Amino acid sequence: MRIIMSSLQDLQHAIGGRVTVPSTMGEPSAIRLGPLAIDSRDVSPGDVFWALPGKHCDGEEFLDEAFARGAAGAVVSREMPCPPDRWMIRVGDAAQALGQWADYRRRQFRGHLIAVAGSVGKTTARQMIHTVLGRRLRGATAPKNTTQDTRLPLSLAAIDPQDEYAVLELHAGTAGEIARMAETCRPTIGVIPHVAEAPAGGLAGGPKAASVHAELLSSLAHDGWAVLADNPWLRRAASRCRAPITWVGRSGACDLAASDVHWHQGRLSFRLGDCAFCVPVWGRHHLNSALIAVAVGRLLGFTLHETAIALKDFDSLPTSCEVSEIRGATIIHDGHNASAPAMRAALELLRDFDATGRRIVLLGDIAAGEDEAILLHRQLGNQVVTLCGADVLIACGDHAGDVVAAARAAGMPSRQAIACRTPEEAPPYLGQIILPGDVVLIKGARVLAMQHVVDALKHYPQRRSA
Repeated sequence: MRIIMSSLQDLQHAIGGRVTVPSTMGEPSAIRLGPLAIDSRDVSPGDVFWALPGKHCDGEEFLDEAFARGAAGAVVSREMPCPPDRWMIRVGDAAQALGQWADYRRRQFRGHLIAVAGSVGKTTARQMIHTVLGRRLRGATAPKNTTQDTRLPLSLAAIDPQDEYAVLELHAGTAGEIARMAETCRPTIGVIPHVAEAPAGGLAGGPKAASVHAELLSSLAHDGWAVLADNPWLRRAASRCRAPITWVGRSGACDLAASDVHWHQGRLSFRLGDCAFCVPVWGRHHLNSALIAVAVGRLLGFTLHETAIALKDFDSLPTSCEVSEIRGATIIHDGHNASAPAMRAALELLRDFDATGRRIVLLGDIAAGEDEAILLHRQLGNQVVTLCGADVLIACGDHAGDVVAAARAAGMPSRQAIACRTPEEAPPYLGQIILPGDVVLIKGARVLAMQHVVDALKHYPQRRSA
């Protein structure tokens, strides 16, 4: 997504600071600003380089590289030499200035700002909402590949005032964080596709998780909307919401209640009344995200038929779930999220997958806080057997032993449950045992680089029985 700005004068008005502009460039009011970049490697000609401080280095250290790549100007926190054909704004704190610019851009926006919270499913819900609304409305969704600290201000800075909608994700690290983010972005529609049943990633599960994510509901004005997945804890937290609520799910108590729900080999199908839906996603756990996208579309004037047509063409993110074939075996690589709910959803996907051979699981560590890590990994090992019915388990990471021990305790033969310290140890074993007809689930956080396992499998032609 290209981040659209206004003029240099607008920028200075919003963030203050001292402007250096060569006379050859004209007045600040006449200088149109290009897209914003915070990484010098991403700079294109005409961009604005925002030199943010970092944990290990400051953006100002890469100012020369940004200008060499064609940046038209830069926002900096220190006194820096300015090339004769570039402009520069020096502010007291570049990170704070980014927040000020984001707030300025938000105040210029008159469309619907849709904020997505929840334990898992945020990215899929965001993309599905964008897929539906983008059929006939002008809008955008959040930029990718940004850190937690910069994601929201960059998303707000990216908003085009002429757009009719924008869809953003709110990621909770601690209690109160969503409330602060919601105060910043001021959503008109808030959606929550899922709340974790168990602790995950340092956050509580169940009612405490619902309370954390329901901070979004408290931020909605009475003339806003909330779209929530049916959940007993969310229903208890819903009293905090002044806006009308649309409930989605499979229960008859929901405003949008799906029936005839089926998933088969990459297609999720369901019905809403007389309207049939077929969504190209891997796993029935995406149902809530699809229903939320339908509900948001309905709120903004779309018919059920229009939303069904849009979701039929849904193109999931490349990092969410990739399915390929290696030597006749189906490889499911899901590297988007390593929380406990996401792990369970991946195991359910493997369980529902048609397999003429064995079900083989390669798992990395769950993203979890230290206090709950052992319990969650033991639960995961049990689920590999009792929920998924896997035939072979390979666990990687610091808690691989906990996962394997629990799987063996649940009935998996010891020789078919293997622990590895790193993913690099897995291909020599996995590559030898996969056979035509097997289905292999590879699931782990992106930091574990599980894609390397998929690539390495192509180089292990020998096979032996497991």
